[in-house]
Amino acid sequence: MVTNRRQHPRRRFGSWLLLALTTVTVVMAGLAVPAHATTTSSNVTASQLQQAVGSTGAVATPASTQAGLAAEVYHKSSALDLAQDVRDGKVTSTALVKQAIAKVKADNPQLNGVISLREDAALQEAAALKDTGQPFLGVPILIKGLGQTIKGGQNTQGLVTNKDVISGFTGTLVRNLQTAGFIVIGQTNFPEMGLLNITDSKLYGAAHSAWNTAYQPGGSSGGSATSVADGMVPIATGNDAGGSIRIPASWSGLIGLKPTQGVILGDSSSATAHGVNFAETKTMADTEALFTALKNPKKATTAAPASLKGLTVAYTTKSPVGTPVSADAVRAVQQAVSFLKQQGLQVKEVDPPVDGVALMKDYYLLDTSAGSLSAYLTKIYQKRDMTKDDVSPMNWGLYQASKHVTKEQGAAANAEIAAAADKMATFHQTYPLLLTPTTATTAPLVSDPAVLPADVAKLENMENIPADQQMQVIYDAWLHGLSKTPFTQQANLTGEPAISLPTYVSASGLPLGVQFNAAKGQDPLLLKVGDLFEQHHQFKLLQDQTTTTTTPSTSTDTTKTSSSESAKPTAPTSTSKPTVQPSRTVKAVYLTKAFKLYQNVTDLTVKRSYSAHSRATAPHFKVTGIVTLKNGQRFYRVKGGYIRVNAAAHNLYYQRKTKRVAVIAKHGIYEYRHATLKANQRVKLVKPKTVLKVKKIVFQGHVTRYQLTNDHYITANRQFIQWR
Repeated sequence: MVTNRRQHPRRRFGSWLLLALTTVTVVMAGLAVPAHATTTSSNVTASQLQQAVGSTGAVATPASTQAGLAAEVYHKSSALDLAQDVRDGKVTSTALVKQAIAKVKADNPQLNGVISLREDAALQEAAALKDTGQPFLGVPILIKGLGQTIKGGQNTQGLVTNKDVISGFTGTLVRNLQTAGFIVIGQTNFPEMGLLNITDSKLYGAAHSAWNTAYQPGGSSGGSATSVADGMVPIATGNDAGGSIRIPASWSGLIGLKPTQGVILGDSSSATAHGVNFAETKTMADTEALFTALKNPKKATTAAPASLKGLTVAYTTKSPVGTPVSADAVRAVQQAVSFLKQQGLQVKEVDPPVDGVALMKDYYLLDTSAGSLSAYLTKIYQKRDMTKDDVSPMNWGLYQASKHVTKEQGAAANAEIAAAADKMATFHQTYPLLLTPTTATTAPLVSDPAVLPADVAKLENMENIPADQQMQVIYDAWLHGLSKTPFTQQANLTGEPAISLPTYVSASGLPLGVQFNAAKGQDPLLLKVGDLFEQHHQFKLLQDQTTTTTTPSTSTDTTKTSSSESAKPTAPTSTSKPTVQPSRTVKAVYLTKAFKLYQNVTDLTVKRSYSAHSRATAPHFKVTGIVTLKNGQRFYRVKGGYIRVNAAAHNLYYQRKTKRVAVIAKHGIYEYRHATLKANQRVKLVKPKTVLKVKKIVFQGHVTRYQLTNDHYITANRQFIQWR
């Protein structure tokens, strides 16, 4: 329990890299607003969470929760689905909050995504909630611990010197979330001052990916991303001043929208503002509804065209700062390009007309304000000067460099950024969309340092480095991290909207997103593009994959890996019997590409080779478990042997709701009166190519059905139906 409730001046946003020399002024000048959340002594801190559930534990949810939904249903439901269940009386908000908190307590010891819980307050708010038509009625949500204040919650900025600071008010974003019907259950992990593209700090420690706990979920909204990927909540908020929503979305297999600067109520519309608030999400319907709920009604956006066919899309896989781009990132973009062409869009490889290196140098110069703000806050709360032991080496380096940044330098940086924004506005007149990888690599290992040791030494000695050399030291120190995520910062600097879509999973089982940028105010266009990919089943979410593993691959280099089945697996070095774990979500798979069925995974003896098939005729298998080898390779155990886990093995049953499906079964399918689909419940035969309208998805254990708008039920087997 936090007892020292010192109030902190409002901070408007915080994300990977605070920008603009005016940050301190912007942060400190916010007006206090009336508290909306209930302050309670039951707030639970990260350390108390560990004490409550232990320092180790499996990432798993009990099969069911009393008075809540079945665990599998809750895990896979969208926020809008949960709100509808509350509205229909199928579950109460109180039960959902209890279920979410139980999931946090069960899984957080391994993920470290949540730093505090407000259990009693959340339950009180859920019990008192009235249905006034809120889009997210009674849905539990986690909010980022940085820049999104809630009364009684932590407000540390990730600084050890601020560890006891408690917010005395609830900020605009959180109040609007509550108005939309959400119940805030806690706060999520982030790096110190939001300065990194990973999530790790002296105060809170490292977050871990729900896909594989040996890897990072990204940053700075990494705690939110891993919480959503894990299924603790369907939505968790983030903020983005350099990619802090989109980078975790890429590395956690989620949707990450960075809205146009100023379009979200409470975000600054200043030309020198570069940070926005939004969230990590799993479905486009949730993303669109949340955007509508949080949008500033005074800010206009341009409606998306009725059809995307014929729209011109530029794409590039070149890093804007000249750093390497992995083969996985290139493949992710190439797959997206092929899909867009199939959908009738015009796609052209084009280099954006901006100097990426120059922009990053401007970016870093303006970000020195994060160091000066850290020193200011330390002085306020500790009544002493900040020392290098108080903060991260990067933060210390920024603080020392901030002492020598002049107004003229700041003005020159802002002028160069404004010129780049003008160039991109012109660029988008020809190319409404720009496609890139979201990140240049899949996620790094948790053990991979944000800053290399040689650069750490220079940053810690920054006060002794000549002023005219300090900014180059900062650029060099950040390059190790920047090389993994060079594509996201430009949209923040120009104010454009951007979205990361979860379309790719590497052969080693790690996700990577593709990013679309558009002109200012074209947020609806990005949402429509996301709809296009989702409706054609291009998304790769963790809930559609298999059980997670804590075993890292032997190498983080993705440049030589392949997502195709033809890539030869490496035989294990040990002949010991592998451990078979249950598959959490995938109980049956089908494979359209050529693949091999292995007799065992000890020496990878091939039992049978299969040729490529159409979707409707592809071989399918019941999955009885999953095996993870020491080198990180994974195999499904199926009847008769083992098959590799990769992008070619598709879940036989759809796991998410859609709007329409087409019948592709050769002889058609039946509609039924009940989701059990028994022969005596058949209503009628539906002929091939018929398009049906879907009301909702229904889970029958690990098998799924679609309930149609006429209230009949059909199978959700992907060899019988297809999303339209």
